[in-house]
Amino acid sequence: MADRGSPPAPERRYRDDEAWAILERATSRDRNRDLPEPHDATLADLMAAAAEAGLDPAEVRRAAAVEPPRPGGFSDLVFGAPDRREIVASLPGARIPDDTFSMVRRLELALGGRGEVVESAPGLFEWKNEGLINRGGLTLKEVGGALEMTLKADRAGNYIALWFLTLVLWAAASALTPLGTLPFGLKLVGLVVGPLFLARPFWMAADRRLLGRLEDVAMDVLRMSDAGKDDEDPAALPEGEGDGASTA
Repeated sequence: MADRGSPPAPERRYRDDEAWAILERATSRDRNRDLPEPHDATLADLMAAAAEAGLDPAEVRRAAAVEPPRPGGFSDLVFGAPDRREIVASLPGARIPDDTFSMVRRLELALGGRGEVVESAPGLFEWKNEGLINRGGLTLKEVGGALEMTLKADRAGNYIALWFLTLVLWAAASALTPLGTLPFGLKLVGLVVGPLFLARPFWMAADRRLLGRLEDVAMDVLRMSDAGKDDEDPAALPEGEGDGASTA
């Protein structure tokens, strides 16, 4: 337990790249807006700068609740993009929205295919899509006065289908071009590595689109869960959170 006499923890300051990611996420519905130029900013700084630029400070608060995407690990190294993506967020004061039907429709449109609600109880909501190609899920939990969100997408089925297509193309190229004259060992290596090499740029482009859709969906869910807070004023933040100067 923290000492009652200890000073409050200093407010987090975001690196420039982190601040830019938050502001871009906050303007996902209006990408033509001019963004402020924060440096070594706190959340209060970003909200104040957004207000001065004519942006909604509440959108900045919600965008800051979303954690940066995690590295893709082995699949990212081999394929150029991970086959699974996960968006995690924790937004104080938010609650599971009453209109879960609209939220589910938004998920299905973004992730592709229909899913089903597997849990809907006070303080807990879980939706999953277990399709053969597109798989994913959303979990919302109310914990300690905050809404914790986990949004997942699994693209393994898409990657397998694309790999098989490039495998067929590589096999055709091997039969119809001078690749067919290579020694058996090199042809075997090419059969394994070639399709991965051909599919890599498509996987990377698909991953960028998927990550953008996931972040847009995450922001939509947070807006629905944070209803009634759009008029939040940075000046009304708890004491100590609004002391930073604007960095616009």
